[in-house]
Amino acid sequence: MTKVHHFWGSRLVLACMLLLGLTATQSAGAFYNTTSALGTNTNEIMDDDASAPFIDLMKMSLPFREARQLNKGNIQYDRFGWPTRISEGGQAGTRFVSKLPAGTIPRGPYIVLYDGEGKLDYGNDATLMEHMPGRDTIMLDPGKDNELNATLFIKATNPGNHLRNIRILPPGGICSGNPFQRVASAGQCRGDYLAFEQHSGKIIFNPDYLTYMKDFRVIRFMNMSGITRNPVYAWEDRASIDQQTWGGAEGIRGAPMEVMVELANRLHADPWFSMPHAASNDFIRRFAEYVKVNLDPTLKVYVEYTNEAWNGIFTQHAYVKQKGQQLRLDTDANQAAWKYYSKRSVEVFGIWEQAYRGNDRLVRVMSGLVGSTQMTKTILSFEGAYRYTDAYAVAPYVYGDTDALRKARSVSQIFQVMTDPKYPHSLPNEIKSIGKQADTAKSFGVDLIAYEGGQHLVDWNTKSDNQHPNNLFYQANRHPQMGVIYKRLLEGWKQAGGKLFVQYTSPRIYRKYGSFGIKEYITQPDAQAPKYQAMIGFARANQCWWDGCSGNVLVRHSKPVLSLEAMKTQSEPLDATAPMYEPIHGEPPPFPMGNIPPEQVASAAPTERILVSMQNSPNEQYVMGGNASIRQVRDRHDVFQGAASYQLRSVVNGKIDGTHDLAAMWQASWDQQNLYLRVGVEDDRPEISDSSVPWEDDAVEVYLDADGSRNAQYDQRNDFHFIFSLKDGKVALGKNSPPVGSVQMNHNVSRTGNGYVLEVTLPWSALRVNPRPGHRLGLDVHVDDDDDGGDRDGKLTWKAQQDESWRNPSLFGGVILGE
Repeated sequence: MTKVHHFWGSRLVLACMLLLGLTATQSAGAFYNTTSALGTNTNEIMDDDASAPFIDLMKMSLPFREARQLNKGNIQYDRFGWPTRISEGGQAGTRFVSKLPAGTIPRGPYIVLYDGEGKLDYGNDATLMEHMPGRDTIMLDPGKDNELNATLFIKATNPGNHLRNIRILPPGGICSGNPFQRVASAGQCRGDYLAFEQHSGKIIFNPDYLTYMKDFRVIRFMNMSGITRNPVYAWEDRASIDQQTWGGAEGIRGAPMEVMVELANRLHADPWFSMPHAASNDFIRRFAEYVKVNLDPTLKVYVEYTNEAWNGIFTQHAYVKQKGQQLRLDTDANQAAWKYYSKRSVEVFGIWEQAYRGNDRLVRVMSGLVGSTQMTKTILSFEGAYRYTDAYAVAPYVYGDTDALRKARSVSQIFQVMTDPKYPHSLPNEIKSIGKQADTAKSFGVDLIAYEGGQHLVDWNTKSDNQHPNNLFYQANRHPQMGVIYKRLLEGWKQAGGKLFVQYTSPRIYRKYGSFGIKEYITQPDAQAPKYQAMIGFARANQCWWDGCSGNVLVRHSKPVLSLEAMKTQSEPLDATAPMYEPIHGEPPPFPMGNIPPEQVASAAPTERILVSMQNSPNEQYVMGGNASIRQVRDRHDVFQGAASYQLRSVVNGKIDGTHDLAAMWQASWDQQNLYLRVGVEDDRPEISDSSVPWEDDAVEVYLDADGSRNAQYDQRNDFHFIFSLKDGKVALGKNSPPVGSVQMNHNVSRTGNGYVLEVTLPWSALRVNPRPGHRLGLDVHVDDDDDGGDRDGKLTWKAQQDESWRNPSLFGGVILGE
C-alpha cells in the first residue's frame, strides 16, 4: 500500500484502485489474443479521435487553455486546467468531439456531471435538455451532415468553488462480467449492472474500443502516451489522472501511465512503452517500478527508448544527435545520433531490469529504418548493444513511389504503383527489405519485429483533404484490393523471418494526413474495412509461430561472437526514399506552426558578438510544435555557448522598413540559480532618445510568465514586463508587473557597430519559481525602434501578433527548459 500511495498521489486514488475490480479473471488461454501474431498502435488522444477510447468524452477534449478561439475575456486556471476565474461577460470553451462520423459514439442523451458552482452552455451538435445542480442532460445528434461536433462553455464560475471535474457520459452501461458490450439498462444483465453515470471511474474504457482491441496481443502506447516532441524530464511533470483532459497539442496530450497499464490488464495484452527522449533516470525508474507492481504478472513488457530517433522531423532526433556529438561518439552527425540512441537505450533497459529484478518478462527493443541495414548494424553493434537487446523493430510501409502516385488518375493505377517492382517501396521491394533486415537481426541474435506497418498512401504536399491524389487514396483504402495487399504483406513478413507485427493504427478518419486507420471509426462494420478483415483473417489463420509468443517469459537467442564483417556499418547508403514523416493525427508535418527543423538552418556566425546578421539564418530549435528550447549552461565562463538563437519577425506597431532598418534575435540559457537572456539588435539608427517613456525610444522589452500559466491578465506574482532603455541603460517595470523585490537583477548593454547587445541575468528567486528540465515558461522579446525622434516608428516581436502583451500574458510565446 505504501508503494501505491507513493506512485499515485491523486485525489482519485480510491476510484482508480477500483479499476482492478473490472480486470478480467479468465486464465491466459481464455483470451482472444493469446496466440495472436499482431499488435496495434494506439492513437493520439484528441477530440477527433475516431477510436473513442474513453467513456468520459471530456478526457479527449481540447484543453480550455488551448481553445483560444472559443474563449473570451480574462481567464485564470488551476493546476489541472480548470478555469478558476472568468471575467464578467467572458467564457471558457472546449471542443469535446470533432468531425466524428455518425455512429462513432451513440446518438442520444448524455449526462454531464460536475463539481462546483457556475453556468455551463453547449454548442454545435450538443443541446441542453435538462439542468439540475451538478448534473445536466444534453442531446448529442450529428444532424444532416452525419458528422458529430460538440462544444462546451463555462459562462461563469464561482472562484471560491469553481466548476471542475466535468464528466460527459453516454447513456446506458455494461454488465459487470462483460466490459466489451454496452447495454441500455439493468434488464439486459444477468448479474450486476454498472451504469456509465455512476461507475465511469471504474469502467473508463469505451466497450466498442475494448471490442476492437481484444484481438491484438501487444498494444504500443507511443501515441496514447504523447511522447512525440515531448521534452518531459521530471517525474513531477508526467500526465496526471486529475487533468481536465488527456488530449490537446503535442507535448501536452498523453494518458496517465495508470490508465495505460489498466488497459493492458483488461485486455490481457502485452504493453509496449516508449520512454520520452529527455526523461531522467528517476522518471524511467519510477515508471518501471509502477509497471512492475501494477501490471498483470502473466504479461510481458516491451520497452523502447523514444520513437524514431532517426527521423529528422522530430525533436527527439535533434536531441540524440546533439547528445551524440557532445559525447563525440562519431565524427558523422547521423552516426553519432544512432550511437547515442543505442547507448541510451541500453541504459534505459538497465533501469527497467533493476526494477524487475531481472529481464524474464522484458522485451528490450531498438528500432530503425526498414531499408537501412547500415543503421541496424550501427545501432546493434555499438558498445555491444545487441547483447542487451531482444528485438529490432522496423516499419514496413507499402506505397511504391510518391511522384508516381501523384500521376495516378484511378484507383487501379494506385495499386499498380504499390505493387510494381520498379518503385522502391512497392510491396515486392518492401518484402525484400524485410528479408535483409531479418538476416541482419538474426546475425546479432535478436528478433525482427514491426513497430508500425501497413499502407502509406499520403502526400504531405497537399493542402486540403480533397486535393488530388487524396480522394484516390481514400478510395484505395476502402477497396478490397487493399485487403489483398495487406494479406500479401503479412505473409511476406512471416516468410521473410519477421515475428510480431504491430500495425499502424487504431481506427481514425481518413484525411490529407493519411489513411492510416485500420478502420475509419471504431464502430465501422467489418465488411466496410478491408484492411481490418485482412489482418484479423491473417491472425486467425497464422497463430504466432515463434517460441515464447504466448507465454509470459521471453525465449531468447544465444548471442553470437560477431565477426568484423558483421559489425561493418558502412555497407550501404541510407535509404533516402523512406517515409520521413510520422503519421500525425490532425497536424501537418513536419512542424505545424511553421518552425524550421534544426538540420535545415545555419548557425549564426561565431565571429561577431552580436547575434544578428542579415547574411545568416538563426539556429532555432523548437519543441512540441512551437516552443523554444533553452538548454542548461555548459560553461559558466560562457553561459550562451551552444545556445539556440531565435529571430524576431513580427511587426505589431508602426512600421519597420525591412531588416536594413531593424533586425533582432535572442538567446537564453539557464542553471539552478539564474535565467540568462541575450538580445542582439541591428539598427540603422540606434540610440534615438528624446521621449519621456522608454518604449517610445530605442528599447528592448522582455516579457516573462515564470510559471507558464499564460493567463489573459497579469497574476501579480510571476508575470513580468521589463523595459530596458538604450538611452540610459536603466530598466523599468511595466505597470502590470509585480516588483522583483530586493534580489539583484544584472543587465548590461554593449554597442557593436550598427547595433547593440543586451545581456540580462534574472535570478529564479526573483521570478519565484524553482527550475527543472521540462519546466515551461511564457516569454517574448520586443524591440522598439525610433529613427527620427518623437514617438517610436515601429516595434518588432518574436511571438506576439498584437501590441497587447503589456496587459495580456496569453500572447507570450512558449519556452521549455531543456537539459
